[in-house]
Amino acid sequence: MSAKSRFTAQDIIGAAFHIVQTQGAEKCSARAIAGALRSSTMPIYSCIKSMKDLQDAIVKKAIDLLIEYETQTRTGITALDMGIGYILFAKREHHLFRMLFFSKNMDSDTASSTRYREYAFDTLMERLSDFEPMEGLTPDEKRDILYKMWIFNHGLAVLLNNAIIQDLDEQEITRLLLDTGLYVMEGVRTRDVLYGREDVKALVGTATEGTPTP
Repeated sequence: MSAKSRFTAQDIIGAAFHIVQTQGAEKCSARAIAGALRSSTMPIYSCIKSMKDLQDAIVKKAIDLLIEYETQTRTGITALDMGIGYILFAKREHHLFRMLFFSKNMDSDTASSTRYREYAFDTLMERLSDFEPMEGLTPDEKRDILYKMWIFNHGLAVLLNNAIIQDLDEQEITRLLLDTGLYVMEGVRTRDVLYGREDVKALVGTATEGTPTP
């Protein structure tokens, strides 16, 4: 009978997650995990069914942490708090953000990724049902606003994550997201009128459908 491993699957997942969090996904190998545990690679292969299972576990932990960022109450406005949390995650968890959204080896259709997308949109749609600034808007218009803000938030997160623009503190991020959200909501309310103008039709045609959502 072989000796029982002194490491658990959670020990291995935790060590792998720490490597990704501090050094990047490209540095996470069986050898690196073994080094962090001061062990051989044998416990890794005996406790984890496959490297794909390990990758999925790391992704789940990263998404759980992202959701923690997004669910922290900062302003009391759910949509705004989620946006702030998302961008702060990109700023502070540099490697985890890159793993989730830029790694070529990541499977975007993992159960964890699907869970995050459902959480991000479905939860917000539910919580915005009584949000006063969106009063009078249809569910499709609300979803359109959320999708447009997701595009803006992700773009800003990428810019900050890659240090392409000057760093912003939490107060500056809050003001920028609040201003942009108000602009988008006003744009959705007045879009039909604007698209009916002849000069606008000449630029964009007659399409007035909202942006498709995932």
